[in-house]
Amino acid sequence: MENQHSLTVNGSGSSAGGAYNKVKIRGEGTISNHVSCNEFKTYGASDVSGDMKAKNYVVYGESEVQGNIQAEYVKVYGNAQVQGNGHVEKMKVRGMFEVKGRLSGNVVDIKGALHVKEDIEVEELLLTGGLESEGLLNAENIHITICFEGSKVREIGGKKITVRKKARFIPFKSYAGNLQTSMIEGDDIYLEHTIAEVVRGNNVTIGPGCEIGVVEYHTSFNQKEKSVVKEHKQI
Repeated sequence: MENQHSLTVNGSGSSAGGAYNKVKIRGEGTISNHVSCNEFKTYGASDVSGDMKAKNYVVYGESEVQGNIQAEYVKVYGNAQVQGNGHVEKMKVRGMFEVKGRLSGNVVDIKGALHVKEDIEVEELLLTGGLESEGLLNAENIHITICFEGSKVREIGGKKITVRKKARFIPFKSYAGNLQTSMIEGDDIYLEHTIAEVVRGNNVTIGPGCEIGVVEYHTSFNQKEKSVVKEHKQI
């Protein structure tokens, strides 16, 4: 795609889809079909009426992809929405990223909110903010810092799973919220402010603010103060 021509939209405009080297939108731009490119940058608002395939997908503002997205690197400062599925090798979001289908990839780094309708399958999830998914979250390393209400995932599976509540840096300010899920299964698990029916792992620590139905552990179990575990058993 290095030899392909580039597309620039200044102000408000639209263009047909196709293969480009670089696509740059300053203002409001619409791409009326599938697009493939080395780089897709939005400074303002963009709408792609098809699939997006890009090495780099960068948003400063708002962007919507009506189909699927496949990218090596995604960076969003603002909001991005994908109506189909997303596959991203590396993602950095400071704002919100929403996928109506499933999300897969390597490293996902979010400060803000991640909403995925179906499953999330990545190598590493680093999230500070809120998370919503009706599917399964599966990753080698999961580190979630909860900042506000409403985080909910159907099931969570991984090797190392950490869920914490955001620390108070401002006096007298408390960050509300918890993470709700039916099951958490992993090797090393540390949880705070988590509501779960079943937690299963090798080494399990239940921290403050948790409400857990059953903990099943292989090697070690530790329960901190201000947490509720109805039943725990070694398996």
